[in-house]
Amino acid sequence: MYKLKFTTLTPLHISNGETLDQGFHYTVFKDELYKIDLNKFSRLLAKKENINFTQDITISTIESWVRKHQLTIIDEAITYSLEIHNSFKNHLNNPRAQGRRQVIEFINSNGKFYIPASSVKGALLTVLGVDTSGIQAGEQADLKDKIVFYDSDFIDSSNFMVYRTENRPPANNLICLKPNCKFEMKLQKNGNLDIKDLKSKLEEYSKTQIKLALDKIVKYKSRKDQLKGADHFEKALIEIELVRLDKNEYLINVGYGGGSWFKVFKNIVPKFPSKSPSRTRKGKMEEAHTTFSISINNSLKHLGWCKLEIEKI
Repeated sequence: MYKLKFTTLTPLHISNGETLDQGFHYTVFKDELYKIDLNKFSRLLAKKENINFTQDITISTIESWVRKHQLTIIDEAITYSLEIHNSFKNHLNNPRAQGRRQVIEFINSNGKFYIPASSVKGALLTVLGVDTSGIQAGEQADLKDKIVFYDSDFIDSSNFMVYRTENRPPANNLICLKPNCKFEMKLQKNGNLDIKDLKSKLEEYSKTQIKLALDKIVKYKSRKDQLKGADHFEKALIEIELVRLDKNEYLINVGYGGGSWFKVFKNIVPKFPSKSPSRTRKGKMEEAHTTFSISINNSLKHLGWCKLEIEKI
């Protein structure tokens, strides 16, 4: 059995596929976001409001109820609460901000957050350069090679924060596990997974991809005194490159938005239509050179970077 011990270096986001709307799924009071438990909220409304169900109940009506009963909701009808980063708070307070201020939720079970084994396994398969863990389905199944990999234990909500991405449109509001948080996962049975090979490839993979990315973004850097996105991107990458690793520690990028450069499979660098307004570049297919990032203390942070220690137990 092996224990995989992770320490987040930058915010980490793993989506559960759901989006929260302000005034319907969540409310914000001071510096915290409160996710509304809709069942408890419904019971609360049944006591507080004389609702006429023969008339349409609009979103604006629900939002007015949330505003009216906000403190009672916070006391009696929430699933969880989280800190909010200043970037997200400023967006909420900006009267010119467009949209419904949606928040992309982190995977959880009834408000209890965790890291799914599937997300980490996917990152490891990318590092190994293989499509699957080797388990065959149906009549060809070879259960002797089955890999048993557990989700992490539940992680307290105090370790999470709502951040806003800044350097790549469209901007997103994401619930993320904060930097400097730890979580563990158990590899109960490694099947045909060669741990020695995994460690060797982990040691090389991130170094190689960071170097390739740094080489590729040179042409996008500013030629003037004023820095632009590529310059900040480079600085954030160098910060990860210089992270001090102890023996048996490795760099790995996990989860959403960490940048397609760090999800490269079989050395194929993905290409995307350019969003540059330049006539010569607009719509042209270009190799990935950007990523979702968050500004923390005036320094850009790419999503998903972790230190990983693999311990045999």
